[in-house]
Amino acid sequence: MQRRGMALMAAALLLAGCGSSATEADDGSGDKASEEPEPAPSVSIDPADLKPGNRPATPEALAAITLQHVRIVPETFDGGDLYFEQDEVGTVLVWGADHTLEVKAGPVDDDLLSTWCHDGMSGCVEVKGQNGTATVAWDLATDDGTPGQLMVSRKVGGEERRAAYVGEKITEDPRELDLEVSVDDLVALVTDPRLGTKTTTKMTKAQVSGFPSEGANGAGEVPLTAGAIAAGLLETKAYADIDSFEKADVSAYGKGAFGVVGTRPDGSTVTAIHAPNLPAEARKCSKALTCSKGDTDGYDGWTEGSAETVRCHEAQGESHAFCAVVRQEAPAPFPGDELDPVLTGLEAGLEALWPTVPAETARRGESLL
Repeated sequence: MQRRGMALMAAALLLAGCGSSATEADDGSGDKASEEPEPAPSVSIDPADLKPGNRPATPEALAAITLQHVRIVPETFDGGDLYFEQDEVGTVLVWGADHTLEVKAGPVDDDLLSTWCHDGMSGCVEVKGQNGTATVAWDLATDDGTPGQLMVSRKVGGEERRAAYVGEKITEDPRELDLEVSVDDLVALVTDPRLGTKTTTKMTKAQVSGFPSEGANGAGEVPLTAGAIAAGLLETKAYADIDSFEKADVSAYGKGAFGVVGTRPDGSTVTAIHAPNLPAEARKCSKALTCSKGDTDGYDGWTEGSAETVRCHEAQGESHAFCAVVRQEAPAPFPGDELDPVLTGLEAGLEALWPTVPAETARRGESLL
């Protein structure tokens, strides 16, 4: 999950009422946080704190727990319905050159890591930690520059706690690699009994320096606009080079559709459309394209010099049903060995088409059209 860039923020962990270290006194002790908090988390956690809680967890609480286990300094945080379902709580820590750590908790469903990782990942093992056993899975880096990913998960009752790390090249079993975020770190994190949809009172009062008060993790989200789509595309690695935008012709995409067309320096164009009422015929792949089924209602399709992705999402909770369409057209045919990056770019572009966006993304988009 590599997007929604914001202004860089210094992010050191500060636990409200308990100082800058997890080993300091609990709420009401009177201790104050250090005036210059250590940017890396404490290596030790008071064992007395490692217990389940009964208070609704917040994204900031999960960030605070994460930073007690993982020695990173986030530059920004992300979240909201772009990443998480209505019944999940989570946050995404972002730093460096496209390094992300997504941490979430939510009800067990068909996406439980331990049920499919043996078939869908490069490797999958069970690893025992001090507070329990976790499923560890990984994808290896590929020749096209994809770094691979490391995922760790634990099922507790009817809930899954999961962490997914992307950024460093995974060239072999990650337990054998010297990673900035290690397997042991993530096993300790997902087996921490405080990590879940419920946590302790102490963690609900945690304050993480630099954690946004609006624009991420579901807070301060505003309705999507055409300008926000443009800003979202620029936040993806694939389309950061778009140098101009115009509003798209959406006459064939149903009532309420809107979107943009971005032009890149090589003359290729990227069209991104949010379509709440996409006609049925537009949800089917054209016979002129080579097609494959998408991971939701929709498809991936391509031919010489043109490729498109359509995904349709059903209504969930307060979120309305919608379809997202991303198309890339080039002046010349795509070389055979360059199709995978094109399809990966389309997939990234879909992230700019969710019904709500951070207020900051919407503000940036105002000047792009």
